[in-house]
This record gives sequence, structure tokens and C-alpha cells, in this order.
Amino acid sequence: MNDQTKPLLEDKSYLRHFWHPVCTVDEFERANASGHGPMGVTLLGESLVLARLNGKFIAAADRCAHRSAKLSIGRIAKREGSDYLQCPYHGWQYDTEGACKLIPACADKPIPPRAKLAAYECEERYSILWVRLDNSFDCTEIPYLSDWNNEAMQVIVADSYTWNTVAERRWENFTDFSHFAFVHPGTLYDPFFASHPTVHVHRVDGELQFKLAPPREMEGIPEEAPMGDFDYRCTMPYSVNLAITLWRDGSRFVLWTTASPVDANTCRNFMIIVREKDGQPDHSHVAFQKRVLAEDQPIIQSQWPAEISASEISVATDKVSIQYRKWHRELSQAALRGADEFKAALRSNVIDE
Repeated sequence: MNDQTKPLLEDKSYLRHFWHPVCTVDEFERANASGHGPMGVTLLGESLVLARLNGKFIAAADRCAHRSAKLSIGRIAKREGSDYLQCPYHGWQYDTEGACKLIPACADKPIPPRAKLAAYECEERYSILWVRLDNSFDCTEIPYLSDWNNEAMQVIVADSYTWNTVAERRWENFTDFSHFAFVHPGTLYDPFFASHPTVHVHRVDGELQFKLAPPREMEGIPEEAPMGDFDYRCTMPYSVNLAITLWRDGSRFVLWTTASPVDANTCRNFMIIVREKDGQPDHSHVAFQKRVLAEDQPIIQSQWPAEISASEISVATDKVSIQYRKWHRELSQAALRGADEFKAALRSNVIDE
């Protein structure tokens, strides 16, 4: 490895302490005819199985303790009024805690104490399933999403999509102002306004917060583009809550996104749109965002190496990504020193004057 490709983040094990989305509830229910799983996903390079047993979502290693068959191609079995995750190979059944409760071939013999799956925390929030692989530090929360419970707003939870890049690249793409004029001319931006002022970037209780007011003088922007004054609240490590006050009518429009680190070269991305009821069909809003994503995707997937390189040159207008990278490095290093150091790095507040 040379200096040009040396990764900025050499140890990414700290990401195991965060909550990450793995699928939408709708995707989970469509994955199996039962509507309760099982479903296989990958998070931080680990194969996981998801299931809903007795109304509770569970996540565990996708590997039977017996002969290592994937549980995600098994089934949900009901026995004596309870649900169990059943292995497709020899029928071993596991409960909500990952403990084996039945070995059909040895039904009259004691179950070995080690017949248990590695189980992980799993929660539903925003119609998305979230998993935390390591809760030993217990200082992270599922990211912020504004207006989710606001009855005056209309919510769209889109299907997730996968890009061949790391989650850090996807996050930086979403918060990079300078690319608008070149990647989205006539879609989100007037290329005449290629430069923009630097912004104040605050670090507040696990979030990066900043605001941007694009020039109102821009021309040629389609009516469906949600242009307005932008207010960003970005929960570490990969979530962005962009609240927009729309220029056209002053209404509120929230575009929320998060990237999930599938493996060293892939991220799975989630999008929720929350808007004041506007009489427009949901699909028109989703279609516009897909148009923007189609412009971004080939550029972001062309970046190499996929990992952010320590050698990359930054300028003043890269202030957001500079602060974002700095915080990731601090978290990576702090996690190696233990829970107190990690929590202090995550919850440190820095106000940019």
C-alpha cells in the first residue's frame, strides 16, 4: 500500500458500537412468504439472519451452531404456541434469545449448552430494522428523524438501494455542496453559481449541524426540485436529516437518508421523505430523488480507492467533510481506549464561531 491509497480510517471496528439500518420493514415482510422471515443481510462484513418471533424482531449470526447452514434459508416454525427459527439442514430450532430449544434427531436428550446463536440487538424505528453488533459501550442511539410523528406531515419510506462504495463516501456525497453545479445542473442547481460560501459546522451531542442557503437567483430548476433553505442535522456515523423550508410556498420538506456499511466495498442506503401534505402523489417525489441518485451514483462509484484516502486534498469549501473525517478519526482512535473515551469523543460539543 502506498501513501496515495493509505486509508484515512485504518481501524473501523468502532462502527460496531453504532446502530445501523439493515432493511425496511416492508422489505423484510416481502422477503419471505410468511411475512416473518427469515431474511439474510450483511452488516460490517458479517452475515446476519433476521426473523420475527412471537412479535419480536431478532438478529443473529446467520449460521446454525450445528453444521453451519445458513438460517436465512430456513423457516419460522410454530410449536406449542411459540415461534422458533428453524435450520433448513437438520431442523434445529432457536428462540428469541438465540438458544436452541429443539434438536429433532435427539429430542429425548439434553441440548448442549453451547447450542446458541450469537444474537445482537435489533429494533424497529421509522419502519426500518436497526442492528447494533456491540452494545458494550451502550452510548449510541438510533439516529434522529424530524417530523416522523407529526400528523400534519406525509411520510414516504422508500425501498433501500445499494451502491458499490463505502458508507463514508455516500454520506459525503449527500452533504457536498460543490458538486451540485457539475453533477446536477438543471436538476438541483444552476451551474452559473459554482462557488458557495463556507458554512459554520457545529458538533452537538453526536450530530454535525450546519445550514446552507443556496442562491435564490438560480434559474432552470424544475418545479419538483425541493429547493429552499437547508438545515442539516447529521447523526454520526452516516445519517442526514435535511429539513428544507421550500422557497415556493414556505412549507416544510424533510429529506432523511442514512448509509449502512455492508462490507469493505458496499453500502446499503435508506431514504425517507417527510413533507407537508401537498396533494402530490408519493411516487413523483420518489421519482425525482431517483433521478438525482442516478446522476450521483456513477461518479461516487468511480472514486478509488473505495475507502477514503489520507492523501486526498481538501480546500475551504470542503469544510463539512473535513470536520466529518476528523470526527471519524477521533471516534476510531477513542474506541480503542475504551468506553469512556469513546463516549467523550462522541458527545463532545464544538461550536464553530
